[in-house]
Amino acid sequence: MNKIFTIVFFIFFLFFLLLVYRAYVINQPCKHEIKIIESGSKFQINEDILNRFKQSLKIQTVSYGQRNQNFTALKDFIYFIQKEYKDIIAKEFVKLDIINSFSLLYTIEGSDPTLKPYLLAAHFDVVPADGQNDNWKFDPFSASIDEGFIYARGTLDDKSSMLAQLEALRIFLKKNGQPRRTIYLAYGHDEEASGYQGAKSIANFLGNTSLEFVLDEGTMIVEKVLKGLDAPLAYISSAEKGYLTVKFYVNTTGGHSSMPDPEESPIFIVSDAISRMKKNKHPSFLGYGPETNLLTRIATNLGFFQRIVLSNIWIFRPAIEFILSKNPTIDSLFRTTTAVTILRSGMKENVLPSYAEFYVNHRIHSLQSCKEVLNYDLAVINDKRINYEIIDCSEPTKTSPIDSLGYSVIEHTAYQIFPGVSAVPGIMIALTDSRFYTNLTDNIYRFLPIRLLNEDLKRYHGVDERISIKGYEDMINFYYLLFKNTDQANGDKFKKFKNEL
Repeated sequence: MNKIFTIVFFIFFLFFLLLVYRAYVINQPCKHEIKIIESGSKFQINEDILNRFKQSLKIQTVSYGQRNQNFTALKDFIYFIQKEYKDIIAKEFVKLDIINSFSLLYTIEGSDPTLKPYLLAAHFDVVPADGQNDNWKFDPFSASIDEGFIYARGTLDDKSSMLAQLEALRIFLKKNGQPRRTIYLAYGHDEEASGYQGAKSIANFLGNTSLEFVLDEGTMIVEKVLKGLDAPLAYISSAEKGYLTVKFYVNTTGGHSSMPDPEESPIFIVSDAISRMKKNKHPSFLGYGPETNLLTRIATNLGFFQRIVLSNIWIFRPAIEFILSKNPTIDSLFRTTTAVTILRSGMKENVLPSYAEFYVNHRIHSLQSCKEVLNYDLAVINDKRINYEIIDCSEPTKTSPIDSLGYSVIEHTAYQIFPGVSAVPGIMIALTDSRFYTNLTDNIYRFLPIRLLNEDLKRYHGVDERISIKGYEDMINFYYLLFKNTDQANGDKFKKFKNEL
């Protein structure tokens, strides 16, 4: 008996050592030997830069829907950009193309044609604030400053990225002259309305251009994400979820409300379908998709027990899924999400309706497709009386590598500007213009270089959208160093650069 006990104990001990080995030897934190940029040596924002940003926010470049935009404001914004940044265009190696009447593409030609160009993307249209105005602290297009914050639609999404990139480019060109590597700055005018007229047209204009990487808006630096996690996380998204909207509908004979037949009521039929969809979530892909890299990198910032568990998803998957799925935000990383967004039926209180419809919006996990998601829905609903119509579909992007020059430079720059953060590969759960550039490179990343608290996330598309003046200053410094680091990271220098990370 003692011999059996000894063997079992030895097996468990070896198993435990395996778990520890995976957590502390294989799953190492990011190692970097970099020069942290002290606050005294960062570029300090001045009144001219601040006023330019505020002026841009006051131009109401609102997108209400596809081809339903404030086109007058878009023209005013383009004129404003051309006027305020005319010194950039004056450079003989800089060209500005206006794409499809409203989108902008800057080409800063590099001096070394052997180096692959890269592209930074942003958009200058914004979502409406209609219906929210009374709840805002200030008018959403006033760009008012209060306690160090600028309040306006577009401060986070996404005029701050565009203006910060242009300010950073101006500084870079003044200090360093012509870059070695060609830079594209792509600014869409309809991202909030699909991007089909803007970013898609820019991608078509670029044709077969081969890019080193693309950086677009996306996930950001968030503090207090998990209990026991002290370090703010800089989420650099290497994947983007897909998008599927489906209209489900049913037709019946209707009738008088005094003689209802519950089995033929379109409202009951669609209600049953919605209920079944609520009870049968799409399957979890925890451990098989891009969320695996995210969790294992987070693990290096946690205590012993949590690090052991998250570094060994292969064995602890059921427990991890059970615990983390209780948080809807985290759960959305593991699976395709389902949201019923519109429900319509009936026209009079004493008439049984003959028609009912509901809309479902899915954000599709990287390991599924629009077709697979729809087939799952139909299997769950399991009612031949219900018909469907696909309203919109955008397939998820493939996961970009995190050992590329692009990811390494973005990560490196984040550590320089934001000391104390921990960079992790994230997943973008919303759509961005970057999905239109997938034919130009495999290395596409989404990152907004700004610190936010969890409670600030609701300001996106919401009430009191704002950015701190310091946050905008950090963005300018980030993009400046990104230009500089990317220009220096090539060939043998990049091998050394990667090894430092």
